[in-house]
Amino acid sequence: MEKSCGIILFHSDEFLVIQHPTESNDVKGHWDFPKGHVEDNETELETATRELQEETGIDNFKLIDNFRHKIIYNIHKNNEVIPKEVIFFLGESSTKSIKLSSEHQNYSWLNFDLAHDRLTYANAKEVLAKAKTFLEK
Repeated sequence: MEKSCGIILFHSDEFLVIQHPTESNDVKGHWDFPKGHVEDNETELETATRELQEETGIDNFKLIDNFRHKIIYNIHKNNEVIPKEVIFFLGESSTKSIKLSSEHQNYSWLNFDLAHDRLTYANAKEVLAKAKTFLEK
């Protein structure tokens, strides 16, 4: 099983979504949250924090305690179906200034409804909804 970790980042009432580059099976480049693969001996939170910094340039954020959400789905790699687990944390950014990595082609800070509409995959929309519900408690 592959494992990745990421952070749902918000600033005020807006959430950060980033667009991956267009690939042959991905018509316009899918929209998702900053996330990436766990590297040797990293904790889940270390991975999520490193990926956020690498993909957005943001390294100063406040982690929201007690939010951890896991999704599992299958990816296709080398004609194989591989299960993938992604752990998401929730963070509040003090800035909206982004230095987008070369791995991505665009980003947006959007309110919940617009972010929900922009996200490509149903499991990402589900994570966003869980984050919003958590923040409203």
